[in-house]
Amino acid sequence: MKIDAKISGALQEIEVTRGVPRQRIIEALAEAMKAAYERRHGPTPNLEVEVDLNSSSLEAYLSKRVVEQVTDPQIEISLQQARELDQDAEIGDSLLLETDLGDLGYWDINAVRNMVRSLIRHAERDRILAEYQTRLYDLITCTMLYEERGDIFVETPSKVEGVIPSKERITAERVKSGQRIKCLLIEVRANRKSGPLLTFSRTHPGLIRRLMENEIPEVREGSIEVMAIARDPGFRAKVAVKSNLRELDPVGTCIGSRGVRVTAISHELNEEKIDLVPWREDPFEFIAEALSPAKVISVEIFEKEKRALVLVPDDQISLAIGKSWRNVKLASRLTKYFLEVKSVTEMAMEQEASAKSTSHEAETKAASASRTESGTQAETEAPLPAPEGATEPQGDINEPRDSTTAVGRTAPKKKEPKAK
Repeated sequence: MKIDAKISGALQEIEVTRGVPRQRIIEALAEAMKAAYERRHGPTPNLEVEVDLNSSSLEAYLSKRVVEQVTDPQIEISLQQARELDQDAEIGDSLLLETDLGDLGYWDINAVRNMVRSLIRHAERDRILAEYQTRLYDLITCTMLYEERGDIFVETPSKVEGVIPSKERITAERVKSGQRIKCLLIEVRANRKSGPLLTFSRTHPGLIRRLMENEIPEVREGSIEVMAIARDPGFRAKVAVKSNLRELDPVGTCIGSRGVRVTAISHELNEEKIDLVPWREDPFEFIAEALSPAKVISVEIFEKEKRALVLVPDDQISLAIGKSWRNVKLASRLTKYFLEVKSVTEMAMEQEASAKSTSHEAETKAASASRTESGTQAETEAPLPAPEGATEPQGDINEPRDSTTAVGRTAPKKKEPKAK
């Protein structure tokens, strides 16, 4: 039986454009033809279909078991009939009997075509998963197909469609149809029913790591390690690098002669500026390095709060903070400390204000304490009414009455040093 020309053409196109293996296409067509046959004749589990795409033909066979006495003609054949077809047939053997699939009508052809498409779509998904599941966070060069609602749809070298969601795009980056762009594969969606199975990113910090491995042999070989990355995609990034060889300068090596290496990476990221800083195990030193190009005078760390107070010269404060606070924000992300940057003048003014506030507070407390002591003393010295039947005390009225009153009098004097 000849395969319908439309079906044959569609199968050949799928094989070429989508890269689905020919054997999988043959299996899909055989399953579809079997389903079309069963739609007319009922369930036929012993039906086998053989497809030859080269000659655009297919043959159908019914597998029947040789028995002494037939009880189910659908799946059994008598020994006498079997030996008419094959003289060596024996009871228990299975014979393939050619059968006619019959002429397929319009609806049958459409059903076969739709089923083949569905089966091949599943085969394509399986191929994508097998190829890309192990390539998560790999660098892949894609070709831009089109843009829709802010999302960029791309095609991989193996003709698989993917998407760069709007949130994964570099700000203000313009990509033209047919343009090649390097992306990071961040998701393979196995259960997605429609749309691309692959999701790519242009903003992920890992993209810089992969680009550095691609451009810098020392990073690729492990002589230099990328320890930390902080990005503001499209604007600026900070990368901390460490050398595993004493004689190798990690920053200079990554920059390259006349900046050729870091420039190539920046060009791939829509001219995003990349600051390379040496990795330091000591957090004080690392924070100072991370704020480059600004110069740092001192760093004070509050470990429990994961916070650091950084002092810089007056003429370095703008450089340390950066435009739109970008430098200090990236340094904070790189070091994983909240960085509070202050200039020498700002720090001095705050210390002076703090000292005045402390002095004023002390004076206020002293004055308050003095008023309290005076009131207490007055209440203590006021004459109490004599109990009924009591007589006036005898003796000199200037004689101290007891020690408690004496301590109370001198108490305010003890507070005088605090008032100063």
